[in-house]
Amino acid sequence: MTSQEMDEVRPARRRRAWYKRRDILFILTSAVVWSGWEGYGRITGPERISDTVVTALAADPKSVNLYVTSKFPPERFHSNVYNEYGVQRGTEGATTKLYRVRPAGVRWLSRQYWIKSIDLIPPDNK
Repeated sequence: MTSQEMDEVRPARRRRAWYKRRDILFILTSAVVWSGWEGYGRITGPERISDTVVTALAADPKSVNLYVTSKFPPERFHSNVYNEYGVQRGTEGATTKLYRVRPAGVRWLSRQYWIKSIDLIPPDNK
């Protein structure tokens, strides 16, 4: 048999379809999970912010003082996150007083799944 005939007899090496590759499946699964997480936060986030906070943010302040109520008493991780976005001044149960929070921080906090509600601390209650 000639080499040309041998090439015709050998089965062509089949490539695996792109959607069956493990690396592609991992990337797609990760993207779907991340998109779901972000989508959930962006959809449910605005309903966690009270109307008084929305009104205060409409005035374009540098920062606001907030009561941040979580679904459970905050632990060290949550306190560290709060301290990245403002100054934490005490916790009673599941509610934390957070001072000097920038508007972008308010929006980011509202997207977190453990946050139940965000309300404004009245000016006379400092």
